[in-house]
Amino acid sequence: AVTFVNSDGDFDNGIISHEYGHGISTRLAGGPGNSSCLNNYEAMGEGWSDWFALMMQLKTGDVGTSPRTIATFALSQATTGSGLRQYPYTTDMSVNPLTFINSNEPIPTDPTNTSYRYVVGEFWATTLWDLTWAYINKYGFDSNIYSGTGGNNKVMQLVLDAIKLQPCNPGIVAGRDALIAADQATTGGQDYCMIWETFARRGLGVN
Repeated sequence: AVTFVNSDGDFDNGIISHEYGHGISTRLAGGPGNSSCLNNYEAMGEGWSDWFALMMQLKTGDVGTSPRTIATFALSQATTGSGLRQYPYTTDMSVNPLTFINSNEPIPTDPTNTSYRYVVGEFWATTLWDLTWAYINKYGFDSNIYSGTGGNNKVMQLVLDAIKLQPCNPGIVAGRDALIAADQATTGGQDYCMIWETFARRGLGVN
């Protein structure tokens, strides 16, 4: 990797997608006129943003088990570097073992400590990435991100619909339930079991 004195994150497409993703989730959650619905300690904003970045990098021939990372350029790493998060994003649980319990970060006593956002977010993005690959494995991949009909298109619409449906300041369980509700509203529950099973695999089942 080339090392710069200051690697400019403006040249890292993953970072741009991540930050733009905050605009999407902040404005959709709680309705278009409310930008204050993701301020709770279990808010998943960092997770949606990582997931948007991953989605924008999907290419034909990719597989879910391949590790994907965030902000390697800004960290002067190769694209195969470890990136900014604790684990790479992958469906392989021997590489990314995160489950629901890992999101149980203590509420900080120092109001300037925002590390909890990334702990919660990393679990949320990990599970959404698993869900993405469940959809792609079922419906295929479509490189047309605008009007395609592949699993990647379907899961993108599902997540956007769910952000609109969830309550203000949702937790992870509410976020999952909103995905189930979105599927119910748009397909009559066509992928109900698949959504449940994907979340249950990461520790977010019935109980």
